[in-house]
Amino acid sequence: MESNIDMDEETEIEINLSSLSHKDNATVNEENTIASVIIEELDENALSNMNVDMTEFVEAKALEIQDITQDIISDTYIEQNNAVMDITTDTEDQDILMTVDEEDQLTKQFLNGELTFSEYSSRMDQDIDLETVEADLSRNENETDDIGTNKIIHRRGPRGRYKKKKRTLPPALQGLMGEANLRFARGETELAAQICMEIIRQVPSAPEPFQTLAMIYETDQPEKSLQFALIAAHLSPRDSDQWVRLANMSVESGDIKQAITCYNKAIQASPKDISLYESRAELFERYGDRKAYLKGYSRLVHQLEPEDGENVIKYAKMLAKRFMEENNNEQALEAMENIFSKCPKFITLEEVNIMTEILIALKKFKRCLNILTTYTTIWVKYKNVSDQNSATVIKKSVNEKKDESEDQIIGEIESCGMPNDVAVDLKAKFLVTLIELDQIQLAEKLLLKFYLQENPEISGDLFLDIAETLMGKREFERALLLLDPLVNSSNYSLAAVWLRHAECWVGCKDLKKAIESYEVVTKLSSQHLGARIALAKLYQLKGQYNKAIDILNQDPESDTLDPQVVYRRTLLLCKVKRYNEFFQSGMLLFSRHCVHIRNKVELSAITRPYGVQRRIDSLKLHRLSRGEKFEEENAPIFLSSTELSEKSEFFLLLQMCKMACKLKRYGLLQRICLSALTSKKFEKRNAHVMFLCSLACIYNNDSYHGYNIVRHLLRICQTPNSWNLLNIIVQKAQDSRHNRFIMRLLGREDVFSYVHVMHANNCLVSATYKYALNDYISLFKVAPSALLALLIGITLFQMACQKSSAKKNQLVIQGIAFLKKYCQLRGEDGRQETYYNMGRAFHQIGLLPAAVHFYKLVLNEYPGDLVKKNSHILDLNQEAAFNLHLIYLQSENYLLARMYLENYITI
Repeated sequence: MESNIDMDEETEIEINLSSLSHKDNATVNEENTIASVIIEELDENALSNMNVDMTEFVEAKALEIQDITQDIISDTYIEQNNAVMDITTDTEDQDILMTVDEEDQLTKQFLNGELTFSEYSSRMDQDIDLETVEADLSRNENETDDIGTNKIIHRRGPRGRYKKKKRTLPPALQGLMGEANLRFARGETELAAQICMEIIRQVPSAPEPFQTLAMIYETDQPEKSLQFALIAAHLSPRDSDQWVRLANMSVESGDIKQAITCYNKAIQASPKDISLYESRAELFERYGDRKAYLKGYSRLVHQLEPEDGENVIKYAKMLAKRFMEENNNEQALEAMENIFSKCPKFITLEEVNIMTEILIALKKFKRCLNILTTYTTIWVKYKNVSDQNSATVIKKSVNEKKDESEDQIIGEIESCGMPNDVAVDLKAKFLVTLIELDQIQLAEKLLLKFYLQENPEISGDLFLDIAETLMGKREFERALLLLDPLVNSSNYSLAAVWLRHAECWVGCKDLKKAIESYEVVTKLSSQHLGARIALAKLYQLKGQYNKAIDILNQDPESDTLDPQVVYRRTLLLCKVKRYNEFFQSGMLLFSRHCVHIRNKVELSAITRPYGVQRRIDSLKLHRLSRGEKFEEENAPIFLSSTELSEKSEFFLLLQMCKMACKLKRYGLLQRICLSALTSKKFEKRNAHVMFLCSLACIYNNDSYHGYNIVRHLLRICQTPNSWNLLNIIVQKAQDSRHNRFIMRLLGREDVFSYVHVMHANNCLVSATYKYALNDYISLFKVAPSALLALLIGITLFQMACQKSSAKKNQLVIQGIAFLKKYCQLRGEDGRQETYYNMGRAFHQIGLLPAAVHFYKLVLNEYPGDLVKKNSHILDLNQEAAFNLHLIYLQSENYLLARMYLENYITI
């Protein structure tokens, strides 16, 4: 650091130090001594003109002692030194001054344990372009001995420019630093530490005081010593040996992350030292950071020059193999490119084999062909684009024509050759390349030659690679030429080979031989689910469904189940009408995402909540209250890698519901549907599943839980079907919970709604006829309908039949009038229905002639198309005939009564 003080003048600065408890009796004879240190600054040009031995030390004369016991460093020195610092920093950029306090704050946080060294180092270097610095270091490697690298550091300014920050002490503080070292050598460690801290306060970027502090605390406080040593190394980062020593100390203390940071710094100082990369890689492996391990060696390969060809090949091959193990072929190719670009003369067949394998995996077949023709005796002749009559052999080296695409081939391949001395691995890769380039005709002769010359017992994996390539081009017959010797060999008669053999026969449409090969696969590898599924499909094509079911069977207690296999087997069980196994297999498949219902008591916990998660939580609480575990014991384990679509599983659910309903297994139907209510997979179809559950409850005569479900269903969609379901459940209910539900809804509805109709129905059923009549007439005035007219007529007839009713005749007449209105509104399509209801009404009030008339009209009425299609539900002939039979029995006309029974009811 240059000083702005006039170099011709001599500046004397007195440093007054009070003696502490540690005194050197040889040099200090009195209790209080004050040493006078004269620091002389000379012009640099004057040094060259003087014969001065810089190694000599001149002892200054001691001055008289002044007793100052309170301040270690006098105020006079501090003022003078601050003046020196002020003069010195006048030449610095103002931006640098503003970072001093920040660096001091970071240093204090690190020393207090608030920051790790990795965090401290990253924050201190956050504005340093490490890539540029490292590149500069590699370019200026020969100049490092002549430059004082511990004096400056490049720091990026606000606009991206670089500034210099001084690391050396001013002359005044250099003398004070020497005093600190002298005190430390004499054993006065406390005073030496305080002097160092004062120097750090004034110049926090100088490494010397931190180095001294590291030595001071080395014995008593090794952790603190290591902290100071790390800061010192950070302030003089070009000393790689120092970083290695600190890294070893960090490893001994068990701080692997800090050791890695030290090695990073050492590598920045010495980017071509291979041992540093290896040591860091070992730490990465211990730390479990595989990505950083590979990245470090990738950086090393990029740093190495062509002169270090052996190391380039060694580490590039190692990286390529590691990346290939992870199926990261792009990175593997990038690693191998370093070999082919930096040291092509050192390339052997091993490197060619690795490179071509990577290129084939990346489908860069033209580049692969160029590599094979360049580094082996394999040759290819191309048709010249300019002159089709002349043909030339093109063999391009990797370093030629860099501006052209590496994947480009000039012209069309005319002929090629594969000498016998070529390694068998490269022969196989050449054949694969030709096949992938659609040169099947050229490859066929070489393929036959390869088949005859090579031993499948030794090179079976290469046979399989070529066969798979041919299969990819749908050349199944040619692939069988290579697979037949493999399946008959002793070393390669494996399940994977037999699987390819079976697939080839499927491609050749020979199902019988394909089945035989697949059966061998299942014998060699019983857990190969893909082969079992394929074999089951072939059995299906042959109509052998039971065999297909057996081959897809899995043991839930011992096997890890594949959902795809279970799904296919379930469908096959339904096809062959093995319904018990069909339902068991389907419920097993749904157990992945549906909760198994253990008993009927748990139904309330499922049907009351609305959301799926709330149902599951309610069921958990219910089982917990009973001391049961929520999870099923010995539950089957399913593969997570294969999954079925939601659409496929819901289709299976509907199929199981239809089959259970068809077989009239309504209890099973209810279990299937209510289990689906706990499935998060079917959450988007919640309304549909609830509809199925309500139907299941109706079929199973479970009105209690059916009402809970329909009540939620009505909140989602208030359609006529939903109200009809509620009406059906209400008719079968053993309680009156629905009354309160309907009353709560009345105030929210419009003038006319199904809620009002149901409320009136409740009044009618509970014999409060006046309330029912009032509601029906109010609704009829708003929206007249045949149903309301019928209900009004029925209500009036019920009132007329009461003993307490006064005006019975008027009630009957009004009732008949509304029934007539009902007949008009019902129209022509509902004549049979209206005749029957009229006859039933007259039959109820005792007007038997009129009832007989309408019953006979029912029997004589020609039913409509709708009634014909659904005669088992809508045809009322049997009901009318039975009522006629009752009337004739009452009048003792037994012959007519018998006639109606025999003609219309007897089966």
